[in-house]
Amino acid sequence: MNQKGITLIEFIVSIALVAVVMLFLFNLLIDVQYNSKNGNYAKENQLNRASIIRAVMDDFTNLGLVGITDSSTSGELRLTFRYKNGSSKLLSVGEQYVIYGDERWSMKSRNNRTTYQKNCAKYQFLNHVCCQGSECESNVCSDYFYVHIRIPVIVSSAIQNTIDDLEFFYVGSSKEIDSNHFPTKSYLGYNSNACTG
Repeated sequence: MNQKGITLIEFIVSIALVAVVMLFLFNLLIDVQYNSKNGNYAKENQLNRASIIRAVMDDFTNLGLVGITDSSTSGELRLTFRYKNGSSKLLSVGEQYVIYGDERWSMKSRNNRTTYQKNCAKYQFLNHVCCQGSECESNVCSDYFYVHIRIPVIVSSAIQNTIDDLEFFYVGSSKEIDSNHFPTKSYLGYNSNACTG
């Protein structure tokens, strides 16, 4: 007799093949969800970064920076910016947050590996005031000073993500400041030996 049908072995093999395909599709779905969620975190972190930089740079521009005080601890970068009108605002940076004045932004991540490298805020202050006579130390002089602060973002234990770094800079008149009101070191905060870049 030539009856059509499937054997038990053919049935088991077909179920096994369907199971493999379903497992593959399930893993693919998980990967898509993971990438989508991390993409959303990255977008939100970029929006936060833009908001932080805008808030600080607006004050630098509108109020005029005249001094910086570093009162950091091992757990938090704490910089107080002083302005021409006598006001001041504190910038606090932890591993997962930034606070400036009364605004707070949190780092968004699927895990705690993406952090602000608060202990390694790079800092530069240049102020070559013009002078006259034999007391001048350098031929390079300017009526302006320059401040640059960069707070790195680390996306894992060793990878620095410079596109997410917080960077602030300001150029102002040297006549309006006292150089002693600015830190003189290259790193602010805890000044860790583990700093990279």
